Parts: sequence; structure tokens; C-alpha cells
Amino acid sequence: MKILVLGATGETGSRLVTAGMQAGHQVTALVRDPEKLARRLGAQASGPTVLIGDALDEPILTAAMAGQDVVVNAAGNAWDGASFAPLVQSTIRVANKTLGPGGRFWLFGGAGVLDVPGTKLLGVDLPGVPAVYQAHRANFEAVKTTQLDWSMLCPGPMVAAPAGRAHPGLRLAADTWPFSGSRFASVLPRFALTLAFASHRGEITIAYEDAVAVIMEHLGRNGPFSRKRVGVALPRGVRLSKPGGGAAGNG
Repeated sequence: MKILVLGATGETGSRLVTAGMQAGHQVTALVRDPEKLARRLGAQASGPTVLIGDALDEPILTAAMAGQDVVVNAAGNAWDGASFAPLVQSTIRVANKTLGPGGRFWLFGGAGVLDVPGTKLLGVDLPGVPAVYQAHRANFEAVKTTQLDWSMLCPGPMVAAPAGRAHPGLRLAADTWPFSGSRFASVLPRFALTLAFASHRGEITIAYEDAVAVIMEHLGRNGPFSRKRVGVALPRGVRLSKPGGGAAGNG
């Protein structure tokens, strides 16, 4: 399978490049700094096809996407909504035009754009949820209007895996929180839902390696997460020791 990774010099993107090559795929990385990519990949630096350019340059991005089976956008700082939204939405526009109807496209959001179980709310609608998720909501609304076969990975914060590998038994959910909500959610005040969401932070703080594993397992078209947001949580009883770090999709 031919895979284009955007944001390949970042924490998630570099791991995607490595995982793609290890799985035998033809991986292309669009980067501004090939030396940074080489440092990230080490001995595997000669493995991917490397294209030099800025993902905001639409002609360059169009050329990079041409002929690809899957495009994964791991570019951008998800905590910087002012820059993240324009970057992601530009990528969405180019992917829709270049990959065409049914083109496979992965992008990142955050847990704040998942549905609150039992309600008509998104997490970002709750009081106290960081306003940056409004940018993620805008990206979600933009990709919904396309004809792409898209999936949006929506974890909480991400950190490096202590053992350097993904956790087995990740809990995944389509469009909603990947943990049980209250059966009384529809009548609970919003601040109570915020507290419920916050109480599960440790479960949705995942490793970069976990995010990569989910994407690699669902690379193909028309899978269970086709045109859906993907909530992801650690196995029950597992917590990462250092919750925090950047939001999903950081470079």
C-alpha cells in the first residue's frame, strides 16, 4: 500500500513512517527538514521516499498526494488552534480534490470532539473543556463535507510509551467516548459531565505508539471507522505514569 505521511518529523508521524515501512508499505514523507527526519529515523532513514516541501503549499501537497492509497495527516500543533485549523483544512481540501471520492484519509483531533454518550453534545460543548477543541470541531465539520473515506483519531493527551510499544487491548469507540458514560447523562448538568470526562483522563492519555497501532490496523478503505471519529482508551486498569504532553496529532 502506498502511504503518504504528513508531519513525519513529529512524535506521531515519525513512528507512522517506521511502522509503515516495517509492515512492508511504500511510505512517502513530506517534510520541510529532511535532516530532522533522518535524525528521527536513524538507521531507517533511507527507507521512505522523502519529498521536501511545506504542507501548506497546495501545489506541492497535491503532487505528493497523487497516486497514494492512504494519506495520514499528523502535521501541526493541535494545541495551537490558530495555526492547526488552517493547516488541517487545507490538507482536507487538497485530499478531497486529489484522492477523489472514497480516498482514504486519516487525520487527528482530540477527545473533546467526541460525542458525550447519551446526549447530543460534543465534549467541547462542556464547561471547562479547553477552547482549542473548537478548532478540532471546525476540522471535523470540514472533513464531514468531503467525499473522502476519512477517519479522525481522537485521543486525549499523548506521551511516549514506557516500553516503546503499543498497549494490547486498546478500547476503541466510533464517534463517542471510549468509556462508559452515566446512564443519567441526558439529565445531568453539564458541569457534572465535565467532571465525568475529567475523571477518565488517565484512560484516554495514550502513547504515540498506541495511536500508530490504531491507524496501521485500520489503513484500508471501508473499515469499521470509515467516516467516523475514533475514540481510544487504554485497557481497563492501565494508566500511563506521566499524563500530559501535547494533544493528539502533535508533531
